[in-house]
Amino acid sequence: MANTKQILTALTTVDGINTAVCVGRDGFVIDSAASAGTDVDAIGAMVSTGLGSAESVGNELNVGKLTQAMMEYDNGVIVMTAIGVDAILAVVAEDNASLGNVRMQVKKRKRDLEAIL
Repeated sequence: MANTKQILTALTTVDGINTAVCVGRDGFVIDSAASAGTDVDAIGAMVSTGLGSAESVGNELNVGKLTQAMMEYDNGVIVMTAIGVDAILAVVAEDNASLGNVRMQVKKRKRDLEAIL
């Protein structure tokens, strides 16, 4: 069975994905795969806050449990998903990445991470 580092590294080999981070709900990084100079600690803190806010919106609007959140920016996309109740997977992809493939890969790796976390 693969470990978290191997799963995250595999995500960064997907065309367009350049960063993959697994963080606890407290914002502390569990593991990551990112290019040199990427501040994964800052990503962890922001992702935990962002996903928590997205979950609150869903609860308030009575639309069910959040399965995946995606934010599009001028120069990239961030996709986040909860891993069980204690962790979050976030990937950063380039703006020209295939969003369908990125979302599918996140969903697939979510299952892998849930099995080991």
